[in-house]
Amino acid sequence: MNSTPELENTVGKNTPKRESGTTNTSGLSEKLLAIGEQRVHVNAVTTKIRDDIAFLEDRIFRMEKMQNPSETVLNTYRTMLDSRQSVLQWLEEHEIVSSPSPAEKTA
Repeated sequence: MNSTPELENTVGKNTPKRESGTTNTSGLSEKLLAIGEQRVHVNAVTTKIRDDIAFLEDRIFRMEKMQNPSETVLNTYRTMLDSRQSVLQWLEEHEIVSSPSPAEKTA
């Protein structure tokens, strides 16, 4: 299985559901979430989810301004947006990820 920055194979089967974290190359602690045999780097996944949300919001906004937008495509984008917002909300509610830092909000 190919390893990505977001996912790593776990070493043992008794890995806790949520690990406190590791130190990344910038020296910041990063939370890991164990899913089956993999560890998910929460910060990388959260960044991707936020990027997806921004893209989908922009795409929906632009399509709604069109004269004859495809309702099928719009509904698909809305469903995708709802899904990603739900995942982000779940991560925040379960204190797996904190709110974005001021630097992230202005970036």
